Amino acid sequence: ERVKHFDRALENTQIVLKALLSVSGPKILSEYPRNHTLTRVDTLASFDKVAESHKKRGFYFSAALEEKGIVGVIPGATKVWKFNTYGATTKQAAFLADAFITIARENGLPLTP
Repeated sequence: ERVKHFDRALENTQIVLKALLSVSGPKILSEYPRNHTLTRVDTLASFDKVAESHKKRGFYFSAALEEKGIVGVIPGATKVWKFNTYGATTKQAAFLADAFITIARENGLPLTP
């Protein structure tokens, strides 16, 4: 049953990755384009740069996600981390994508169109 809808799960991953890559700096460390829903991301040049000067330091990113109702991110994990969109609906994937863009904007990270 899981594999019958895997193409939809991959589309949801692409929604999130497209938004994440629109922020200047993040790198996808997993194969790209993704053929799996689990993705390893390096945000040393983006969200982690903000953490260096933010009053909450490395905890701001997980706190910002939690304020938006996104939980499960390990506090302080803004350098290299993994996320999985398996089981998420398209609406949930779009919500997560929007959260990444909003957090980037709120913290002055440049976005690419």
